[in-house]
Amino acid sequence: MRFYIIDDDRASLKILSRLITDQFLGEVVGESTDASDLEMDIICNETDIVIIDLLMPNQDGIETVQNLKKRNYHGKFIMISQVENKEMIAKAYEEGIEFFIHKPINSIEVTAVIQKVIKQIKMEQSLYKIRESLEFIQKPVNEKKRASLRNIHTILQNILGDLGILGESGSKDLIRIMEYLYKSNKHQNLYAENTSLKDLYIAVLKDIGFGFGEKETKAFEQRIRRTVNQAMNNLASLGLTDYAHPKFEHYATKFFDFNEIRLKMRELTENNGNKVARVNIKKFVHALYTEMIGKLEQEI
Repeated sequence: MRFYIIDDDRASLKILSRLITDQFLGEVVGESTDASDLEMDIICNETDIVIIDLLMPNQDGIETVQNLKKRNYHGKFIMISQVENKEMIAKAYEEGIEFFIHKPINSIEVTAVIQKVIKQIKMEQSLYKIRESLEFIQKPVNEKKRASLRNIHTILQNILGDLGILGESGSKDLIRIMEYLYKSNKHQNLYAENTSLKDLYIAVLKDIGFGFGEKETKAFEQRIRRTVNQAMNNLASLGLTDYAHPKFEHYATKFFDFNEIRLKMRELTENNGNKVARVNIKKFVHALYTEMIGKLEQEI
């Protein structure tokens, strides 16, 4: 399970993080002493359980839960606090928290609560698999489409792994773009010269239920740009080591303008800190989609 802990008390953060790790309950993917503007980070980290303090200086726990629910976040919430106000606790439960833990933190109580929530998640996952099996019997066409999307996810992971960017935060965004283009059959729009990548980003954010304001769109764009830049950097490094490296030969000119790859190789060689090479994001997205479809057709 993946946990995100939010508490303005740093001591509580450390205790909860250590407890989750020591008891092998899961992985802590994020920690913060301020709940403001964390919703995108929580969702992008594919968090299963959010442990959050009720009273926070800038944005309280209930408000954070409400914001996440608005963005169609389906993870579980455990709320902690020294407050014993029944009305506030009742409101927290109404907003969808699973359990309320009172401070000071008791390791036995926290472990027991987390184990209950994990058990609940696993039960829901089992029910979901049963429902999928029933849908397979009743709606084979829809199941075939879901199977294609699962294949696409695996294919994209392999491609992004070859490019050395699977661990980058923007890789998840690239996968979401590819899935959106495949489901909506709007990949032809990529060929049009007047296609706006910003419009594509907004459409994807809408499709997955995220906010699509200026701030969210900008963050989405920056993650993708950083990830694509890293892909270019990785390929250029391969080219410097071995110009005939199969990954360099296969991906370099397909995903990037070769002149830009050569500039990047020169940057790496000279190591003077001056960035000259530029990435063409639209070319990269189009190449990734084409590569994905090609590999998907090979599996059919």
